[in-house]
Amino acid sequence: MITKVKILIVEDESIVAMDVKNRLTRLGYEVCGLASSGEEAIQKAIQSRPGLILMDIRLKGQMDGIIVAEQIRSWYDVPIVFLTAYSDETTLQRAKVTEAFGYLLKPLEERELHITIEMALYKHKMERKLKESEQWLFTTLNSIGDGVIATDAHGYIKFMNPVAEALTGWSQPEALGQEIKAVFNLIHAETRLPVANPAEQALHSGKMICLEKEAVLVARNGQEIPIADSAAPIRNHHETITGAVLTFRDVTERQQAETKLRRYAEELESQNEDLEAFARTVAHDLQSPLNPIIGFADVMLKQYPDLSEDEIRSFLQIIAQSGRKMSNIIDELMLLAQVRRKKISPKPLDMAEIITAAQQRLSDEFEAYQAQLLGPAQWPTAAGYAPWIEQVWVNYLSNALKYGGRPPRVEVGATLQENGMVRFWVRDNGDGVIPEEQACLFTPFTRLEQVKAKGNGIGLSIVRRMVESLGGQVGIESEGVPGRGSTFSFTLPATNGRRATSDSLAIQKVRVLPDGHAEC
Repeated sequence: MITKVKILIVEDESIVAMDVKNRLTRLGYEVCGLASSGEEAIQKAIQSRPGLILMDIRLKGQMDGIIVAEQIRSWYDVPIVFLTAYSDETTLQRAKVTEAFGYLLKPLEERELHITIEMALYKHKMERKLKESEQWLFTTLNSIGDGVIATDAHGYIKFMNPVAEALTGWSQPEALGQEIKAVFNLIHAETRLPVANPAEQALHSGKMICLEKEAVLVARNGQEIPIADSAAPIRNHHETITGAVLTFRDVTERQQAETKLRRYAEELESQNEDLEAFARTVAHDLQSPLNPIIGFADVMLKQYPDLSEDEIRSFLQIIAQSGRKMSNIIDELMLLAQVRRKKISPKPLDMAEIITAAQQRLSDEFEAYQAQLLGPAQWPTAAGYAPWIEQVWVNYLSNALKYGGRPPRVEVGATLQENGMVRFWVRDNGDGVIPEEQACLFTPFTRLEQVKAKGNGIGLSIVRRMVESLGGQVGIESEGVPGRGSTFSFTLPATNGRRATSDSLAIQKVRVLPDGHAEC
């Protein structure tokens, strides 16, 4: 069933109004009302909601048809066709302002009336669809998370959505009519040189353009924002380029995530390398002391009745010594695992107390090697974690004893540096380490003993990890010349406070044992 279009007639001459009504009825329209004044027209338009209004321009009362049309159109979207006996330019211009859908001169011709009404209805229908489409597009562009800028064929901005406003620092009213390159300013992140504007490239090439990864948007306030974007030409139905649309987004978080992911991948690769080296170290270093344990235990099982008491005691000493070596290796491996996962809050250290504890742990070695230990009476205060720093001193002192001269002469000290760090050091009097071999000493599971041919390769790796976790660095200075020795060092952040005193670290001489030096 076809619904008839309802038409409201606004005409102050009743004879003309009835004539128009009859004509409309013959043409198949439904006349929903007649009004002779502006006030009556507004009231009946509100009540009947017509699909079209035929409006006489000259009406009785204070309002003419043009004023009435403006008021009705301000609250109700309805097509209006004007009727008039006058065709002067002034009246025509006033009628245009109301966005009239037609203009008929009296006396009316029925065919012309029909054509004008149908054209007005069709135009209004298309206009409504266009407005709905524009509103849908406008809402969509304003709602998406990417910035959108549209230009005309000459590169002048016609539209910006809120995201584009926020990223560029330009509001849409300020940007409208500006050249795209003035608002969308790009530079290369590394070279700092200008980057070609993708919207202009799309207009000139007629192709979609994607932005290079290193592009940075320089906002109006000077802020630099890494972005990803693309631009494409806008074409009409004749395939003529009428503008360009640019979409872009802030990729700061994505870049940060990629950087973090790369760091995790590097850490994972490093951990895998450490794990492989760890497996080799464990296999070698645990096997080394395990062999004499098994060997001497087998000898005792098979030949026990024939062994003298001195031989049994000697074998048991070797087994016990090898067991202690294995225990030390396992302790270091456990410490390495702790350093990897433990979060530490550095605190002021009593370095004199820590040095004393480390010396006591190595007291047997100091005595066995008849070593001298030279140190200051006072120490600058630094921040760290006492159990780890004690282990650092134990590693450094142990190496100084094993690879120093005979007898070892070990010096320890500290220097307050200009960068706010304290450099602690251990110097021996051994053969030193040649420069080519120094760089690898603190890498995971690299042995100082690859040069000296003893022990396990965990200690210095642990030292580096602990010190770096506390905000410091490790180092070595050595000429690789016999007798000049090596200086191993580590740094920690300095703190304001008292200087720790150590009376026990004045020159210390240790008795020489008759059987020479012992293993640590």
